[in-house]
Amino acid sequence: QVRYRKIKIRMMKKLLIDADMLLFAAVKLCEVEIEWMPDVITTHLPLKEVSLLFDEMVTNKKTQAEADEVILCWTSIDNFRNKVDPSYKANRRATNHRLKPVGFKEARNRMENKYNSECWYRLEADDVLGILQTRDCGKDTVIWSGDKDLNQIPGLHLDNDGNVKTITEPEADVFFYRQVLIGDSVDGFGGCPSIGPKTAEKLIPLKDFTPASAWRTVVSTYKKKDLSEQYALVQARLARILRSTEYSYNDISLWTPPIPVTTVMTKP
Repeated sequence: QVRYRKIKIRMMKKLLIDADMLLFAAVKLCEVEIEWMPDVITTHLPLKEVSLLFDEMVTNKKTQAEADEVILCWTSIDNFRNKVDPSYKANRRATNHRLKPVGFKEARNRMENKYNSECWYRLEADDVLGILQTRDCGKDTVIWSGDKDLNQIPGLHLDNDGNVKTITEPEADVFFYRQVLIGDSVDGFGGCPSIGPKTAEKLIPLKDFTPASAWRTVVSTYKKKDLSEQYALVQARLARILRSTEYSYNDISLWTPPIPVTTVMTKP
């Protein structure tokens, strides 16, 4: 008599990391200010210390996620959202303060070459995370990012406390439509005036959610503020983090509402 043993095969898990955000934290922690004399202060960055700290951060998150592989996702210089709305993130460009800490560019070059990295033309790190996570329904990936916007991507997510949680597709879609109403002041798009998280939660509840009804609510809310459906569509396309069906070989498919829009928007 032949006996067969059942062998359980565990799928290799990949941890997708928002590398811009993680490296920014590492660089800020390693910055050193030196006062050479009264009124003369310079900032220095010991790159070896940055590398060691970054390695420790990556290893810690890999352990928390119980991942076999790590992929770092980086932001490209170009950004397709600037074609959707030229004022996107203009609030950051308008400031005279430097956007990145001293030495960040060189630190990124080193980490990008050291680790398995992905940086795609015209995309932010968030988009790369979203596309990779939604390929194959996120069966073998888990995302880490300190940016709440990634909650609009379904699948496994590693939070800052080291816990892995699951975001379902309806939960992700609800978060997206709420974000269209709320906007994002950090990224420089305002959403619908006077609509905050609590109001957006009431307007677009998870119970009985459908994309069509959510979009109708978004449009009607904007119109109450004397803002057009086309304006709402621009806000949605700025808020949207791309999924795998919206990107193919550098070809970006801008988000399209579940019901027709009065005027078709041009593609960048």
